[in-house]
Amino acid sequence: MAKSNTNETKFERRLLCVVAHPDDETFGSGSTLIKYAAEGASVFTSCATRGDVGEIADRSDATPETLSAVREQEYYDAGKVMGVKKSILYGYRDSGMAGTADNDHPNAYVQVPIDVVVAKVVDTIRELKPQVVFTFDEGGGYGHPDHIHASLATKLAYFAAGDPSYTGSTLAPWKPSKLYYHGFPRSIMKTWFAAFAEADPDSDLAKLDVNEMGVPDELLSTVLDTAPYVDMRRKAIEVHRTQYSPLDRMPTPELADSYLNQDFFIRVDPPVPEGQTGIFEHDLFEGIEE
Repeated sequence: MAKSNTNETKFERRLLCVVAHPDDETFGSGSTLIKYAAEGASVFTSCATRGDVGEIADRSDATPETLSAVREQEYYDAGKVMGVKKSILYGYRDSGMAGTADNDHPNAYVQVPIDVVVAKVVDTIRELKPQVVFTFDEGGGYGHPDHIHASLATKLAYFAAGDPSYTGSTLAPWKPSKLYYHGFPRSIMKTWFAAFAEADPDSDLAKLDVNEMGVPDELLSTVLDTAPYVDMRRKAIEVHRTQYSPLDRMPTPELADSYLNQDFFIRVDPPVPEGQTGIFEHDLFEGIEE
């Protein structure tokens, strides 16, 4: 059995993170990417959209016309900071926040048939051959339609990639070993969003239902200690100058620490053993053999 988190690992560990927008890979689980890259794993990201309709922070010189190009470059540059070996961008159109007119744009990511998106992700998995794949939780963290679409596509692609009968790809099958949803504990997100609402009552984040944020704590199976990678994570976050990060909204160092010091996951496959509840893993590669 492979020994994780040491230099004794006998094989190349490969990790794929699938997201929807430039910055998701950094703001959501950047410390995980940094951790495994620093430990010698080959870390990859794939991103569905170019973030066309995202916000533009005051510190950025981007305009609505240049935003997608600027965010694309930020995605690549942040990947380099984190040690990502390859950053893939599919180039779909950002669908915007839930309930906005951008959801209905004919080129929006959420309007792309799921089987088309799945085929893209299957090709990525078969090309990169990761043992571990992770994406958003089923609710997309906070209900973003693109996050939800990416989560479903990744789950379907994870199982299809190793199926020789799958007809959506011409590449040789590859069966990853583990699938995870990255998620923030609901207990922590309630605290964050209460602070966000107090700091800026008129923001979109302040209007979201805190009872639907993140994932129920009891569903989380895996936690990683990412405290050693905080400084590098902060540097990667700063690359995404067009976007306001969670750190911009955290009113206290304690809340920032709760965001940076740990990353949480739900293990989807292999299924959590029946009767097993609470955190029981501390390494995404635990139990994997080449």
